[in-house]
Amino acid sequence: MCGISGVFNYSNRNIVSKNIIEKINDLQKDRGPDGNGLWQSDCKKITLGHTRLSIIDLTENANQPFLTEDKNYVITFNGEIYNYAEIKKKLQGENVRFISDSDTEVILQSYKFWGLKFTKYLRGMFSFAIYDKRKKELILVRDPFGIKPLYYVKSGNVIYFASQIKSLLSINHIKFTLSNAGICSYYVWGHLQEPFTLYKEIKSLKKGSILTINSNGIEKTINYASIKNSILNTKGIHIKNNNDASSYLKNALNESVKFHNISDVPITCLLSSGIDSNVLITSAASQNLNNFDALTLDFGFSGEENENKLASATSKLNQVKHSIKKFSNKEIQELMKDFFKKMDSPTVDGFNNFLISNQVNQNKKKVMISGVGGDEIFFGYPSFKRIPKIYNLFKFIPNINIKNPKSIINLLKKIKINPKFFGLLNYNSTYEKIFFLQRCSFMPEELEGVVDFNVLKSGLEELNVVENLKNDIKDFDNDSLLITYLETEYYLCSRLLRDADWATMSNSVEMRTPYVDWTFFNDLIPLLKSNIKINKHTLLDCYKEKLPKELYTRKKTGFSIPYKKYFDLSDNDKNEQSSSLKNWAIFSYNSYIKNNPLNQIK
Repeated sequence: MCGISGVFNYSNRNIVSKNIIEKINDLQKDRGPDGNGLWQSDCKKITLGHTRLSIIDLTENANQPFLTEDKNYVITFNGEIYNYAEIKKKLQGENVRFISDSDTEVILQSYKFWGLKFTKYLRGMFSFAIYDKRKKELILVRDPFGIKPLYYVKSGNVIYFASQIKSLLSINHIKFTLSNAGICSYYVWGHLQEPFTLYKEIKSLKKGSILTINSNGIEKTINYASIKNSILNTKGIHIKNNNDASSYLKNALNESVKFHNISDVPITCLLSSGIDSNVLITSAASQNLNNFDALTLDFGFSGEENENKLASATSKLNQVKHSIKKFSNKEIQELMKDFFKKMDSPTVDGFNNFLISNQVNQNKKKVMISGVGGDEIFFGYPSFKRIPKIYNLFKFIPNINIKNPKSIINLLKKIKINPKFFGLLNYNSTYEKIFFLQRCSFMPEELEGVVDFNVLKSGLEELNVVENLKNDIKDFDNDSLLITYLETEYYLCSRLLRDADWATMSNSVEMRTPYVDWTFFNDLIPLLKSNIKINKHTLLDCYKEKLPKELYTRKKTGFSIPYKKYFDLSDNDKNEQSSSLKNWAIFSYNSYIKNNPLNQIK
């Protein structure tokens, strides 16, 4: 896990690329405190940077940017290839010679041997850049779920890329401007939906894609993986009974957990009282994967929301070393300042992962495993029941034309009622509208007075949220898998994974996600489309002998933090918004701008 960067100058301009990359390396040092590298081609047209967090092959042989022996191929890589040993063995059978034990070299040799088809062999999370000296071509690649970020700017026949948005903002000769669509995306969703960033000039490389650029600036995009296409085009299988379903699932999950535990340094598993993380711990323990311990955060919740009792019970049943961390108010206040200082893109989320990765770092660990993704694929969110219920209810209620929504919304706020109850009148007729209502931070009708009118008007027009959602899901005929896709595409990938990356890497900690694994996902879809009903209980049944029975009956709670308490602890300007999450959204955006290298932009 690392920070990567590069400049590809296919113009006739004279750019001091080394200075740019040196500055970016310094800004990305938290992502890779164990090493700092820079490579420039003889023609000075391509410059690559790298900051290293050493996890696999801790020797200098694996330092980056990494070159093949013939010097014709060079890579800067962020992420992990979990099946690198298997790929390496396959290539060695073809007489390919290796000079390190790193997964980095496996990527480079895979490209050299298979060409652009090489991505189908890679199992992991990754973003990387390869420069092919013979073709004079830059290749940018991102994993199918977009777990690892890659941002780029094109300006004057030069492309600049990096792992962080703020790193690109350090390029002095580029003028960056705020994006109206980006601002509206933040306030509507609570995060930036890809490919948008807060800046017009900076884009996010599409997940599951390859972007090639040759020396003439000619670009080609290959979409090698698609979450939607995998769901739509995979056939279901016939399963005899629930036991066979659990056996199928257990084999697939054990394999994913085993691969995600490959490391040359110790691993910490984030353990809550939820099903997903408890299952991961039990899977690892059942396979005698002993290079890990468990950590639980105590947010001071009471009753069922307190994580400690069940987490401790699972650890004891599986003989896993377990610790609990409770942060004091003073610690929270100090860490919150650091959180907003390091925030790479405005969001209402991420502080939970920032806190726990900070503690993992304090424990002198570099890798943590999270159960994120389980709710999307095992139908765990309330949306899987709520959206069909709302849809079926409002089929029998005539549409009401509200001429002055703002006055009604203001009234609801005054009497402490969530404005989303009003939203049910506008967002009830289709699955995508109801999903949007559930996941939005602010409804568009609430944003007048929060966002400048001109920004709001043009930004919402460019986003065209509901219409784009409608077009995106038109081919689905399975309600549950439709919601799985919406939750995965618009919530998991664009918020949870993006925030987890910058929040954990700012503490020099890598977060791994066994449920968010391309091979596991594609193995699971046939089961989800089978004749057997699959849910969280199917997951529990895989390991029921080593899990507390309370997990079957416990009410669902997410990995959440007490936003209202932390908002009250923060140095904030009070406003009239009644919802603590909306308070947090406004405060988070303002804090991001305040700590932005370009905070002169308003």
